[in-house]
Amino acid sequence: MYRVDMNLGSLLSFSWRMLRRDGRGGELRLLAAALVIAVAALTAVGFFTDRVRQALERQSHQLLGADLLLVADHPWPAAFADEVRARGLQVVETQTFPSMVSRGRGADMRSQLAEVKAVGTGYPLRGSLRVAPALNAPDAPADGIPARGTLWVDERLASTLAARVGDQIAVGQSSLRVAAVLTLEPDRGINFFSVAPRLLMNLDDLPATGLLQVGSRVGYRLLLAGDAALVKRYQREIEARLVRGQRLEDPQNGRPEIRIALDRAQKFLGLSALLTVVLAAVAVALAARRYVQRHLDPCAVMRCLGATQGLLLRLYLGQFAVLGLLAAGVGCAIGYLAHFALHAWLAQLLATPLPPPGPLPVVQGLAVGMLLLFGFAVPPLLQLKKVPTLRVLRGELGNPQAALLGGYLTGFLVLTGLMFWVAGEIALGAYVVAGFSAALLLFSLIARLVIRLAAAARGGAGTSGGIGWRYGLASLERRASASVVQIVALALGFMALILLTVTRGDLLDAWQSAV
Repeated sequence: MYRVDMNLGSLLSFSWRMLRRDGRGGELRLLAAALVIAVAALTAVGFFTDRVRQALERQSHQLLGADLLLVADHPWPAAFADEVRARGLQVVETQTFPSMVSRGRGADMRSQLAEVKAVGTGYPLRGSLRVAPALNAPDAPADGIPARGTLWVDERLASTLAARVGDQIAVGQSSLRVAAVLTLEPDRGINFFSVAPRLLMNLDDLPATGLLQVGSRVGYRLLLAGDAALVKRYQREIEARLVRGQRLEDPQNGRPEIRIALDRAQKFLGLSALLTVVLAAVAVALAARRYVQRHLDPCAVMRCLGATQGLLLRLYLGQFAVLGLLAAGVGCAIGYLAHFALHAWLAQLLATPLPPPGPLPVVQGLAVGMLLLFGFAVPPLLQLKKVPTLRVLRGELGNPQAALLGGYLTGFLVLTGLMFWVAGEIALGAYVVAGFSAALLLFSLIARLVIRLAAAARGGAGTSGGIGWRYGLASLERRASASVVQIVALALGFMALILLTVTRGDLLDAWQSAV
């Protein structure tokens, strides 16, 4: 007789023995392998994108030149800078505007519209400037900013003006000496409305140029940097005090072009891994179906020996919980090792070393594994507790076809949720779910039609096909539902492989161009 009052330890011990015994059968091995592959695919992508995300967050501060920018179309009051310093943060002011600059006199004079940027001492607060002693010469990190009376010109402006280090360039009413060629400015960004070459000068030299007049198109910026908590606190406080013409820029919105490139790559890799999850879901569903059918008779015998419905449910749920944790854990370990191969494949696109990944991909992998298992396997298991004891005498009783259909529906809903989760946005998730549903429906109709045609051709084949063909076609028709599920699973697998093969090259080229 089976004990009804098993404690948790005894229940887990008995479930573990059942798992070891059933592990010799093919169903659980296939189910575990499907879970391992699905979790490994998702966590490999998760570990890689988590490392890239962390590196991007670090680099984004350098690309911004600060931790936070205060941007305005009119001068910032001096009280703002004093308040920032009082809070323990660094602050540097810059002013940017377009202006005509020239070199030489008379017939030899050359002029060019330039984007003039006047910077204060300490600029930039994050990252560094790079300068060269001459045009097309090797560059090096700059030591500070242009000294008073001097300026730096970028390569385009130096070429247009034919300016060399030591030449004088007229900026408004002042004449400043070229001290270096500017090769890298971290916070310049991408601005399609500012295509003029750059000229960098000292902020203290700006009043003497006389260029700032009423109506001048000047962008006033305060660059802030310091402890992350202090910056966040000040950002929350200052947002409510901004007026017309003032705005905030941070690493999340200051350089969107890099983040867009990462988002595209992450979505492609995530959806690629999701195709693996779809195939794994089909394998889990088929394995669970076979497992339930094979355990109907043992459950009926256990019911005859005194096992209650609740005890059967707890035993099998415990068994599958242990199986899911083990398979998901192995999948996370394989995914962690596999993400190094993914990093090596995309290393030529990455210009910065990546920090170690965080624990979030492991949590996501365990969650996906358990959701996948319980979404497709548990609903059919619930029918095992309802197996009648009379099945011991009459084997046709307790066949859980309705439960299997309900299990497939539950699993499809779980898979739909995973698609939206991995896609990361409603629109993209809806496209993926709609495409997957349409393909599933189309493949199911085609498979059912092919089975019908094969059954119709069985009688007209005569003896030319042999008795083996006739019995084989008859078996397909007799188990039409199982045959349709297997055909659809193979079709989805081939669709996933073809889709990845066709789109991989184009999407990777687009990502490389964006980076």
